[in-house]
Amino acid sequence: MSMEREVKDLLKTLGHPVVWGAFDRDVGFPRITLQRISTVTRYSLRGRADLETARVQVNVAAKTYGALLSLGREVSIALTTYRGGSVIRIKELTRRDSHVETGGDVIRLQMLDVQVRYRA
Repeated sequence: MSMEREVKDLLKTLGHPVVWGAFDRDVGFPRITLQRISTVTRYSLRGRADLETARVQVNVAAKTYGALLSLGREVSIALTTYRGGSVIRIKELTRRDSHVETGGDVIRLQMLDVQVRYRA
């Protein structure tokens, strides 16, 4: 199984919609989107190694600040304690809060930057 699928499936266990990229339709709140920021591939003298490290942004969106804080913490714990499949380790690098106003609503956002070390 790919790292992308493992991370998505792991976060789905929290009970909210999860997608890499963007949702094609309105799925309500809270919700989680994932975006790869960069990937570093290891090389040896014999060629490409099977280990990669990706920086992934995890965006948590909720209608209330309380729901945002709760789900953000659940996401962080789920990711940083997970080991299995192709994933060797996930380390949280930063976390920041924001908001967006849309259609008269204010959606609270929390963006977690994580580093995922995995077998490619």
